[in-house]
Amino acid sequence: MQKVAITADVRRDNGKGVARKLRAQGLIPAVLYGGDGPPVSLKLVRRDLALVMQGHEGHHLLVDLAVKDDQGAGENPLVFLQELDVNPITQVIEHADFWRVDATKPIHTTVAIHLSGTPIGVRQGGVYQQVLREIDIEALPVDIPEKIEMEISNMAMGQALHVSDIPSEGIPYAILTPGDRVICTVHAPRAMAAETAATPEEGAGSEGQKS
Repeated sequence: MQKVAITADVRRDNGKGVARKLRAQGLIPAVLYGGDGPPVSLKLVRRDLALVMQGHEGHHLLVDLAVKDDQGAGENPLVFLQELDVNPITQVIEHADFWRVDATKPIHTTVAIHLSGTPIGVRQGGVYQQVLREIDIEALPVDIPEKIEMEISNMAMGQALHVSDIPSEGIPYAILTPGDRVICTVHAPRAMAAETAATPEEGAGSEGQKS
């Protein structure tokens, strides 16, 4: 996973009123958690965070966070962007939570699954459904992928893609989600399935029919 750098200042005041004033100034409130240190209230420039998130999944973004207090001192931890609050109407970032991580210790996290291509079965009239959109993995922070990409153009009608189908050779992380979990399926539409079930097998005769 690629690292990005963000600067934040220690925030002494809390509360909804303080948060509103920060947002009006183009800043957002944030909190730094985890590790051996105490939680720290922060503030940072909204535009800075939005810029570094471009081209990234956002969730679990790995960040070199430069934290400064009003005396110029602070810390420079390696952190995850653990949670992001976005206004559902304006799509403006309103709050962020960061989590300290140790670069030398594996962690348990989730990674999004991105599927590309149009299955053959869909082009033949089948119905596509993605059942699982992320999986659990364990890895060192720098080895966590932003997403897992799979190409599904060859999926025929009636086929399913499972977690066990994710290529595992040479990957720097362990997949923790059970291999039998279904990621996506391509199945016949109900009308087609009902028609197939109602059609007698070729060569089969009717029981009791006289010749």
